[in-house]
Amino acid sequence: MARSRSDLSALLHGFCNNVYFQPPTGTKLNYPCIIYNLDKINILHADNDPYHVHDKYNVTYITRDPDDPNIHNLAMIHLCTFDRSYASDNLHHYAYSLYY
Repeated sequence: MARSRSDLSALLHGFCNNVYFQPPTGTKLNYPCIIYNLDKINILHADNDPYHVHDKYNVTYITRDPDDPNIHNLAMIHLCTFDRSYASDNLHHYAYSLYY
């Protein structure tokens, strides 16, 4: 069974105080911050019955500091992979895929 989104939020708050789940357009963000959203639900089957669920989240860490240690700390979360980085509006974005 998949763990709860509130557990994931608590985990992410360990890296940053500003954590947003699918923030609506126009939300004023405070930096550094983490934005995450549900990407897909992976279900493992055996004998045509589901037996295990993992939710996949897109997680983006946004910071003004390109050498922020959380860039690597987030990548150390179990079942997390670093996807890419980019800069926009003088902010550094680091995108991850996280199964939780």
